[in-house]
Amino acid sequence: WPSNPNPTPYQIFDHHNHAPYSKARFYELVKIYHPDRHHYQKSASSHDGSLTHAVRLERYRLVVAANEILSDPVKRRAYDLYGAGWGSKMSHENMYRKAYRSWRKEPGNPSMNATWEDWERWYEERDGNKGAKQKQQTVFMSNELFVVVLCTLVVVGSMGQAKRASTNTMNLVEMRDQKHAAINQDMNRRQMEQGGLTRHERVENFLRQRE
Repeated sequence: WPSNPNPTPYQIFDHHNHAPYSKARFYELVKIYHPDRHHYQKSASSHDGSLTHAVRLERYRLVVAANEILSDPVKRRAYDLYGAGWGSKMSHENMYRKAYRSWRKEPGNPSMNATWEDWERWYEERDGNKGAKQKQQTVFMSNELFVVVLCTLVVVGSMGQAKRASTNTMNLVEMRDQKHAAINQDMNRRQMEQGGLTRHERVENFLRQRE
């Protein structure tokens, strides 16, 4: 198991980020951490035999969740780009802060423009007129008024972006909670349905359903 206290799906399966996904490691971990294997593992002499039931159950939940992300190309891409479907609310908030900082560091972004000269230079670079030195003349409004209007629009736009980011964060957290609840319900349902099977039969039945 990864030494990282908050492992990623790739770390859980010791899987390279860009490699095609294989379920071999998933099957191995299921046989170790499946709830029906806990009683057997208590008598084993391995290092994992010292783990508590709660730790084993949490690892099993993470193994199932990681498999659902990496086995689905759409979910895997969403996780690779935004971290969607994995982690806590705080990690999603950090994701949005990281995206905002990344935007500010992009070459040519207007976030550091403070004066009209800055904006003039930015427009010249954007339009490919780096050598242009033509003097600007007032057409519809003065340069000062234009800066005031532009700053107002930037502030309003930033507030809208912040609100949307907050809404998206709440939606991602809700999706994560729903997924965890679905996994727990599925585990409870399977335990009730397979009550008459042996431990080995229940583990094998679980793996067949995941193929």
